[in-house]
Amino acid sequence: MKLLLDFLPIALFFIVYKLMGLYAAIYAMIAASVVQVLVARWRTGKFEKMQVITLALLVVFGGVTLAVRDPAFLMWKVSVLYVVFALALIGSLWIGNKPLLQRMLGKELDLPGVAWNQVTWLWGLGFVGIAIVNGYFVRLALTTRGELFATTTLDKKLEMTELDCATTTAVQLCQSAQQAEASWVNFKLFGTMGLTFVLIVITVIFISKYTKDKV
Repeated sequence: MKLLLDFLPIALFFIVYKLMGLYAAIYAMIAASVVQVLVARWRTGKFEKMQVITLALLVVFGGVTLAVRDPAFLMWKVSVLYVVFALALIGSLWIGNKPLLQRMLGKELDLPGVAWNQVTWLWGLGFVGIAIVNGYFVRLALTTRGELFATTTLDKKLEMTELDCATTTAVQLCQSAQQAEASWVNFKLFGTMGLTFVLIVITVIFISKYTKDKV
């Protein structure tokens, strides 16, 4: 249930993007993230650090995107966020008495120290992998977008979803730019969720040998 709540802002972003475009989707995701943080505060009596960090980066990168009407800032936010999480996890192996994951989940899982270290590396490197894959989709979307505006007189502040490619002088390039941006949006929801689920499955398989020994 918590995992579904964590992905709620992204799911809302996806839905609003399909209906109203990128910039409306940013407002919706910021609002959903604020609600998410407040609900967590109400349920647990404290703010969850990862949610607060996510919201802060979203406000900064999303705000700049809205101000200059350039999606690059929001798109790269995903990679920045996952790299921050990866650094926090891996860095916790040397900072503090316990890895960050152990501090967060130690009450629910009784694992030896070496197992916590290995799981930390798994998630840290997994987050780096997600950041790299996101970077691929971002580069593709921004490259085709740049080529479109470089070869036409279209206003660079226009949203891809607003364009009627049939009326432009570069129909195929316009369609490619729209498809590339849509691919990034799809990855933002289904890709990040799918890869996170893969990490969860691998983690469950890995720690099962320790939990079986305690049964």
